[in-house]
Amino acid sequence: MTTSAPLTLSPTVVTPRATRIETVDALRGAALFGILLVHAAQWFAAGPLPGSVYQAHASGVGNTITQTIVGIFFDGKFYTFFSFLFGLSFALMLTRSTESPGRFYARFAWRLVILGAIGLLHHIQWRGDILSIYAMLGFLMLPFGRLSNKVVLVVGLLLVANLPNRVQAVYNAFAEPPAKTQTGQPGQNFEKEAQAYYDLLTKGSYAAVAESNLNAFDDKMQFQIGSGRIYITLGFFLLGLYAGRRRLFQKIGENKRLFRQLTRACGFGVLAIILLFLTAIAIIGQNNQPPKAIDLTLGFLYDIGNSAMTIFYITGLTLLFQRANWQKIVRPLASVGKMALTSYILQTVIGSLLFFGYGLGLLGKTELWQAALLTFPILFVQILFSQWWLARFRYGPLEWLWRSLTYGKVQPMRA
Repeated sequence: MTTSAPLTLSPTVVTPRATRIETVDALRGAALFGILLVHAAQWFAAGPLPGSVYQAHASGVGNTITQTIVGIFFDGKFYTFFSFLFGLSFALMLTRSTESPGRFYARFAWRLVILGAIGLLHHIQWRGDILSIYAMLGFLMLPFGRLSNKVVLVVGLLLVANLPNRVQAVYNAFAEPPAKTQTGQPGQNFEKEAQAYYDLLTKGSYAAVAESNLNAFDDKMQFQIGSGRIYITLGFFLLGLYAGRRRLFQKIGENKRLFRQLTRACGFGVLAIILLFLTAIAIIGQNNQPPKAIDLTLGFLYDIGNSAMTIFYITGLTLLFQRANWQKIVRPLASVGKMALTSYILQTVIGSLLFFGYGLGLLGKTELWQAALLTFPILFVQILFSQWWLARFRYGPLEWLWRSLTYGKVQPMRA
């Protein structure tokens, strides 16, 4: 198996293949930056916070600008970016493996079991973990790995459009009888739960937070299914698998025209959707409930817009990363991307120690725009650490552990 696995290092030998893999590693680094920014702009809460926190620390011009930028350009776009790269890495491993197909699939399944264990441990530290989701959905990649490119592409596109969730929304809107409402009760319960969670994060011990996170795993899964994120994640897995099979990132030079076409189409598509949203708000009013049909249409367009912007980022950054004047950005990002598993979990360690009560307790003490700006020094520290580590070792520490457990023997570590 190659080391170009999801959330792992690519080969360090300087060859044409390694140069192309460096682009993929730089994309991983860019995805990690976007994920970090979204999490920092939410004080790493990964759950509901009471309205009083937002009134005190997320109001005003600076916070409004930050929320607008993060909401439009980052939120909901970079977990999908990361998901695409997971699927791409599966394809790279599959196409380069010298093992028999049966042995490759068995080893990859075992690799997912290990990732699931790492993800569960990570979830206990922070309930926003995505590794446990990746491990579960990763098993669905195994049968898709045996299907045709056409099937993989079509199913992937339907899922990134969040079709299962949107069909459910249409059914709920028109087929189901309206549920009986209890006046004021849902909002009151939400505020109580949000206040309890806020108190836990700001005043609770590490052990109390870990216990609460473990008990909240079911809530996370309900959110994944209810929001449709689990379908979108699988959809981007499949688009990454399709891109890897088509060798789009192994032969970037030959596929530049396609990358440009996708960048333009997705960019203009996103602009058109934003204009439609602004027009709808102007006509209906910002605080008015639109008719069911319009509301469902806007929800569908929202998912399409998020997915289109994800593809815009992937293809656009891939083109930029080929330019000589971007190499000063590519190499630092690639160093973080080569240690993506370590880097992702390290973000949680730093974020929880900065914002939670058992650390510096900045949650509830900093403005939202200030929390968002912490993204940049955190990323800078990660770049320095990654460059220092990779100058001495072949793999990141968690990548080395994952690889050693996958093969059942200690892997060489020194560079």
